[in-house]
Amino acid sequence: MMMNSRIQRGIQTMTETPRYAPSVGVPPAPPRGMVETSAGGERQGMSARYRRRGQKAVRKDRLSPGRDYVESVFYLDEKEIGRQKIIDEKVMESNGEIPEGRVDFVNEFKGTQGVEYYVRGQKDGPSKTYFTGGQLNAEAYYRKGKSLWKKEYYNDGGIRLEINYEDARKDTDAKETGVGKVYYREGTLKYEWHLTNSEKIGFKKSYNQDGELRAAFYFDENGQLMK
Repeated sequence: MMMNSRIQRGIQTMTETPRYAPSVGVPPAPPRGMVETSAGGERQGMSARYRRRGQKAVRKDRLSPGRDYVESVFYLDEKEIGRQKIIDEKVMESNGEIPEGRVDFVNEFKGTQGVEYYVRGQKDGPSKTYFTGGQLNAEAYYRKGKSLWKKEYYNDGGIRLEINYEDARKDTDAKETGVGKVYYREGTLKYEWHLTNSEKIGFKKSYNQDGELRAAFYFDENGQLMK
């Protein structure tokens, strides 16, 4: 009876707390002293998927000499590991390695700083940008490098802009796609647009500071201005 009792306790312990390696499809734990920063991809030494505990990844943004694009330089413990060329918030070129997981960033020409996250070389997850004084300047959320939504704020904390890109039209050259709103500093609506895939008719509207409609433009499902 005592032996049976011990066997039953042993089976119960193994069932509640498995002692074997994870099943196929679940990555193994990182080596001792390393931190896993991504759930996918091959291990590339100390860079893409793993990095030593406590290592800090930083991105610094600066304007090109001709001021026609933004150059993002990535560092791991102050050692340069990769670069990207950015035009209109889109990555046009990428060289070297982009660190996985959390990346602190500094925008040298805007005087802002913040935190964002990367997975397999693309922005993925929340992003927050702060003014030099610490006030929130902007926040956004990315999935596989694509911005799903973003908000920007005045330095007094009031909202300046909000855009949702989740259903944004892709077959248009217009910068204002998705659902967006821009506000005057005092909080009244200044400009709004609605160009989505689910709605055939889109629009752009502007208002004065008293809230009165100043102009309205409507677009068909092909993005052409309706007369």
